[in-house]
Amino acid sequence: MELTINALAVAIQNKTIVKDVSLTVRPGSFVGILGPNGSGKSTLLRTIYRALSPQSGAILLNREPLQDIKIADAAKQIGVVGQFHSLSCDITVLEMVLLGRTPHKRRLAGNNREDYEIARQSLQQVGMENFADRNFSTLSGGEKQRIILARALAQQPHLLLLDEPTNHLDIKYQLELLSIVKSLDISVLAVLHDLNLAAMYCDDLYILKEGQLIAGGTPGDVLTPHLIRQVYEIDCHVMKHPRTGCLSISYCPAGQERITG
Repeated sequence: MELTINALAVAIQNKTIVKDVSLTVRPGSFVGILGPNGSGKSTLLRTIYRALSPQSGAILLNREPLQDIKIADAAKQIGVVGQFHSLSCDITVLEMVLLGRTPHKRRLAGNNREDYEIARQSLQQVGMENFADRNFSTLSGGEKQRIILARALAQQPHLLLLDEPTNHLDIKYQLELLSIVKSLDISVLAVLHDLNLAAMYCDDLYILKEGQLIAGGTPGDVLTPHLIRQVYEIDCHVMKHPRTGCLSISYCPAGQERITG
């Protein structure tokens, strides 16, 4: 699925948070949105999944205006994993994942064999198949986040929106989760904070600052010492990993001599 955003502006309580942003997610690509806290990243995502309404501009799914697509139909195409919240629902893990099947069902329809098969497959994809009968409220924060991802996968979406999906995960599970997402062969738009993870997994990156689009392109185009200093006000060194060729970013602590490169 192709996602196109043209000149999008979003205001909350008469304050414009996202200002004239345009970007494209090509079919099957993994695109990251970077930027400091308060730069409008999550607001942009919330507008795409219709939690907010745009002030101006357009959002297109496969060149069709989003506002022309019924909410129920859009829910079949777009999966969302939001920022972690301390959910404590008194249901099993499998029941939580089965909620992802809701957009595909008629009103009040029960779960069938296919729903259960898809839900269990989604749990397997995130490495949580042995947790199916556990109570969701007993899980750790990181475990809950992986279950929420499994719930989104159970929707069988064509576009996956991720808002800081690796929150509350240690580095092993951060890598595993993003590797899972990368392997899905669907379009992904993810808000990320970790620049190294963004460099490893994203095909394209867009950087926001104060609601405006500062840069867009491949990780090599975007993650430069000059641009990182401009956006994050820190000095760093960017190099390629000798084995993988991925970019690696190291930061210069405040007060130390600036590292250039």
